[in-house]
Amino acid sequence: MKDAVQSLLEKFALTITLEQRDFLRFLYDHLHLEELSDKEQQIFIDYFYKSETLRNMAAFSLELADVMREMCENIPAIEQAERLANGKEQCLYYERKWQVARRQKLKHQTTKKGNILYVPFDAYKKEPGPIIICLEQTTGMAAYSELCKSMILPFFMNAHRERRDLYIVPYDCQIHVHYRFENGHINLCDFKDFIEYQAKGEAAILPVLHFVKGLLQENQHCTESDIIIFTEGTPIDGQHLVGKKAKTILNEMKSKYGAEFSVIAMQEHNFNEQQFWFANKAFFADDAIQ
Repeated sequence: MKDAVQSLLEKFALTITLEQRDFLRFLYDHLHLEELSDKEQQIFIDYFYKSETLRNMAAFSLELADVMREMCENIPAIEQAERLANGKEQCLYYERKWQVARRQKLKHQTTKKGNILYVPFDAYKKEPGPIIICLEQTTGMAAYSELCKSMILPFFMNAHRERRDLYIVPYDCQIHVHYRFENGHINLCDFKDFIEYQAKGEAAILPVLHFVKGLLQENQHCTESDIIIFTEGTPIDGQHLVGKKAKTILNEMKSKYGAEFSVIAMQEHNFNEQQFWFANKAFFADDAIQ
């Protein structure tokens, strides 16, 4: 049976190498390009031809697929038995799976006092919160920019599958721009800006954490938000993370908005465990970089 990428190439009368075909297939699957209009698909493919960065990102993602799954538990692998050919069936499958998980969590959170059961129905009614990716874009991170962006690509599939908004927040000493992809759906303009975005200078972590708190406040009807921080590991204000003010803010984000933090540091020897005390998980990209 003819696959979707082959049909796409024939529709636009395009010829590409086998390697480029693999890159495009990865992007097609993870970014759900089938949901774009014909015109948008044409724009994306034109950009794919022109953007060496995008092709390199796809190459990194393919090469590091196993490492990325091990590093980031926020990107669960889909078991072969779970793969369904029909997109609608697949969507319904994950919806059912999510409902079962929510019911199980509700059961575990139910408490009993005497003959009374206290059931947290308010939490059950809430939808899963956004996935927020904080991407350090500084002089020190320039060598890792394509690698980090390649690791972000699978989050589009994850957000799409779980119907969660995906935010990408590049930062240095401040926040210049951020991108929101509703339910993981690709927006070509923002996606291209994200691919091409670069910044210089040094990184400060507190401004981006304040910004993330603002995003969580906008989504306070949700629960269980995931915040993933890509960093070189040495923000210039890192010492302030252990201060009382920062701890108050971070603990509020955890308790009030169900925020779970993951940190992906480029080099383990640069990572200060005391400063990143709030991280639920920490991963190191040393193996991937080598």
